Amino acid sequence: MKNILISVLLSLSLFGANIDEYAKSEGFERDYKTALTKAKNANKPLMMVLGADYCPWCRKFERKTLSSKDVKSFLNKELITLVVDKKFDIESFPAKFQTNVTPRVFFINPKTEEDFFQTAGYIKKKDYLKKLDEMKKLYKGE
Repeated sequence: MKNILISVLLSLSLFGANIDEYAKSEGFERDYKTALTKAKNANKPLMMVLGADYCPWCRKFERKTLSSKDVKSFLNKELITLVVDKKFDIESFPAKFQTNVTPRVFFINPKTEEDFFQTAGYIKKKDYLKKLDEMKKLYKGE
């Protein structure tokens, strides 16, 4: 019994904080409608990160990419960021954004509520910054 308990605790520690804790620590939104309203008011794209508490690639993406200084700076300046759990938050965001792939990031035009750019899976910081530049150019019509 002791070995089972140790195994369970060790397994849980590998995943780190859950999505709620992560979003709160980074100042990201957790409610689609609230985030969409903020994006409309700020005239910025909405970046919706779709993850899962059980997904180790999501935790790595959060820890190594989204939490990096350069990426955080871009997110804070250029986007409204929303983090949702594909399993537990399924009723809180539009069904058209449901996917089996995590992490999946949708960049949404707040005026049309259509995604105009996506990324999927874990992406390293340097490569993600390039993707963010592509997204920005696409959003601004360059």
